[in-house]
Amino acid sequence: MSYSYDVIVVGGGHNGLVAAGYLQRAGLNTLVLEKSAKAGGGARSDEVTLPGFKHNTASLFHGIIHLGPVYEDLEVKKFGAEYIWPEAQYGLAMEDGRNLILYRDLEKTCAGIAGFSERDAKTYRELAPQYSVLVDTMIRTWFFNPPVPNSIAAAAMEGSAQGLGVMRMQSSSARNIVHELFESKEVRSLLLGFIKEFGGSPDLYGFGIFVPMMLGESHAPHGWAVCKGGSGNLAKALVAGLESCGGEVRVKAEVRQILTMDSRAVGVQLADGSKIEAKKLVLTNLDPQQTFCALIGEEYLSEEFRQAVKRFRHEQMALFGVHLALAEPLLYKCASYNPDIQRCLGVIMVDDLQHLYDDFADIAKKEAPKRPCLFTASPTTIDPSQAPAGRHTAFAWQWTPYALREGGAAAWDEYKEAYADICLKEWSRYVSNMDKAILKRYVQSPLDTERLIPSMAHGGFNHGELTQDQMGIFRPFFEYKPYRTPFENLYMCGAGNHPSGSIGGACGFNCVQAIAEDLRLKRWWDN
Repeated sequence: MSYSYDVIVVGGGHNGLVAAGYLQRAGLNTLVLEKSAKAGGGARSDEVTLPGFKHNTASLFHGIIHLGPVYEDLEVKKFGAEYIWPEAQYGLAMEDGRNLILYRDLEKTCAGIAGFSERDAKTYRELAPQYSVLVDTMIRTWFFNPPVPNSIAAAAMEGSAQGLGVMRMQSSSARNIVHELFESKEVRSLLLGFIKEFGGSPDLYGFGIFVPMMLGESHAPHGWAVCKGGSGNLAKALVAGLESCGGEVRVKAEVRQILTMDSRAVGVQLADGSKIEAKKLVLTNLDPQQTFCALIGEEYLSEEFRQAVKRFRHEQMALFGVHLALAEPLLYKCASYNPDIQRCLGVIMVDDLQHLYDDFADIAKKEAPKRPCLFTASPTTIDPSQAPAGRHTAFAWQWTPYALREGGAAAWDEYKEAYADICLKEWSRYVSNMDKAILKRYVQSPLDTERLIPSMAHGGFNHGELTQDQMGIFRPFFEYKPYRTPFENLYMCGAGNHPSGSIGGACGFNCVQAIAEDLRLKRWWDN
């Protein structure tokens, strides 16, 4: 082969870059190959409207990366990724002129909740500190370690009422838990409107655990943060850190095939025909179907494993986005109630919870929701560097089907502009200057996301549905130990593994822990 490295990582998403960073620092000469023009996967910023306007076309809210060891171990800040934690984290805007804001400051949050329900304020004040401890113990451990068998996890929690409560939330839906805990529709709308952004319906069983995670993560010392200068700066920092210790990242380097011999991965062949040897390991940051069916080939898989790969389900819904370049910030009609709504990183528009439930009913029918329950953000209210001086950016996210009932996924190319009009009309219910403020828009359908970020099959940032049968030890295959495959030196580090998507580097970090166990590597990160 023309070149050789100890380790080849197929796919330069942030998990691939994280895994490469750890392995290179462990003394393994590592190469990352990325099909796109730049590495980072969902950690990206693109000037898709006008020059100088940076739009976060996949991820914006970064909180998980600060929970685990990745940010410190890989010296992300040193290499250029600084973060800003907005005091006003996110808010609920209402058509009746009121709003409800979740702050990093717990007391300010509870004061706002008390305006709608004294009982809910009391409940929230009691639960948030408990859930913050839960984040620091159980949830942090859950994210940044390979999954353990359910029997072991259960045994560890069954000895206390708190542990059993966590197990119950893991088995329930966000809708059930939120309705049990809180009485006011405003608090319910705020919480469920945010939790759905993790990638599941409020009625999805298993998603109940995101209730304590969201409450515990949103308040100081934690919080959801924005990467200064745009999410792409995180990717640049991970690349710079890898290269500083001798690693290599190649972009516009499409892997056409993962080469195997005698149940081992021996290298890759690129689209230009060149071959690169992997002397020790190959890691894939892609979803299971792309990795095994496309890059290895079904003919090289056992029948049992072929069925396991096909069993793993892609996400059937994905985010539809409308990105705006603005001449001025959007002005919320409810700002007279509490002007801090203008300083929120995210603003939710769920006036009636039935509309939210109807959204997901429409998605199940493969229809774009008729009245979108938007999740919006204005990054430049927190970080002015993401637009030219005096200008702003904003975007709206809406869950939709990947494939529409009429015409499938391809139908988005014709329908997306019309659906963007529907989203902007809904957004305009809550802001007073939409038409005046917009300089240019960019519409991003689920199909566009799949094209932009090749690893996000079906436009999904989790690489596969987050359902109870595809989480934890079952993700992606229960037949093999986590992050391993039938090929003894081929490992998986993408979001199709535990714990799934979002910007945190957990899949990459956990994959490296599995490799360190198998190869008996010195775990320098434990020092």
